[in-house]
Amino acid sequence: MRPKFFYGYVILALCFINMVVMRGVNGAFGVYYLALLEEFSWSRSDGASVASINFLVYAFASPLVGLAFDRLGPRLLMPLGALLVGGGLVLSSFAGSLVGLYVSYGLITALGQGALGFVGHNALISFWFVRRRATAIGIASMGQGLGALVMVPLTQILISQFGWRWTFIFTGSLLLFILVPANALLQRRSPQEVGQFPDGDADPSNQNPVPRHGHKGNSGHDWTLAEAVRSYPFWSITVGHLALGTALFMINTHAIAHFVAVGYEKLAASFYFGFIGFIRIGATILWGSVSDRLGRSKAYGVAVLVTVLGIACMIAMTFSAPLWLVYLTIALYGVGHSAGNPTYGAVIGDIFSGRKIGLIFGYLEISFGLGSALGAWLGGYLFDLTGSYASPLAVSLLCYLISGLAIHSCIKWQRRQLIKPI
Repeated sequence: MRPKFFYGYVILALCFINMVVMRGVNGAFGVYYLALLEEFSWSRSDGASVASINFLVYAFASPLVGLAFDRLGPRLLMPLGALLVGGGLVLSSFAGSLVGLYVSYGLITALGQGALGFVGHNALISFWFVRRRATAIGIASMGQGLGALVMVPLTQILISQFGWRWTFIFTGSLLLFILVPANALLQRRSPQEVGQFPDGDADPSNQNPVPRHGHKGNSGHDWTLAEAVRSYPFWSITVGHLALGTALFMINTHAIAHFVAVGYEKLAASFYFGFIGFIRIGATILWGSVSDRLGRSKAYGVAVLVTVLGIACMIAMTFSAPLWLVYLTIALYGVGHSAGNPTYGAVIGDIFSGRKIGLIFGYLEISFGLGSALGAWLGGYLFDLTGSYASPLAVSLLCYLISGLAIHSCIKWQRRQLIKPI
């Protein structure tokens, strides 16, 4: 008999809300970026270095976050993360130099983002959902789309009205007074803590250990970090994560600047970027559901193709670009790139099951953080070098293709493991 109410939906709602704010904070840096360039007259690569420092700290803190998740659980880790992000944003409002932002946004905020980001959420969801893992991650990732849709244009409006310093204070306060208490009161590590089982099943025997399409929903093997590091999929995902982070944050950091560079007003550019987030709201759960049904490799292959077409349209944008091209770019890229988080989260959860999943997630997140740092800085550097965002966008296109090949090779490895004689 199923329980009357599955507490996993509360966990999923918390993850969704956390993602709204975290993606909003990440996406809004593209708006702060322009405001900071105007006030301090930095080069674009110097301004983007603030985001790069943030991603570097996030990357190297990820294993510690994974270890903290395994040992402390989300009820301590996630409120602490919200506290650090909120405090870091408030401190950023007082910054008067690059060094000041390196400390407040690059260090303190990044540590909090690590605790409240991909590692903890995907590890947590992997405990609560097995058969519907990619779908659940997709639902939580819908929050990223809503965060971009709401918080990026709102940040531009607030900066236009009150300045970037007060906007930092407003955003930081949002985390301190909402996310900190919500996570402290409601988070739970696993269904067993509330007397339930994954997916809301009445009996764990209902779990299917080897779902269709070759991915192991819960392989039963309790992976250690040492075993994971010696495995092929660990390094394949590492390369794919590096490429994905480079592509994603090269575009996230510079997309608004790109729209402004080709002739659009700042507020219009912020809304265009927000539309990408709006599309992501539905697209993430779509890709999660398709991945659970069609298979990780096939679904992500289609997503990468759509993403590449969107980036090609973005490269084609010029001062005289028709408005329909802008909307086509938003639609294609918005739909395609949304598959990254649910796909990588589900593949890692499928393969590396066990008590150390948080730690393994953390080590795999290092490469994503490094790629994010590289992408944010490289986009600004290539613009300074060429006077155009065409080159950074071309690099992003190539990186998305690499991320697709990495997932494909992981799934091929899984299938070989499934057919091995026992």
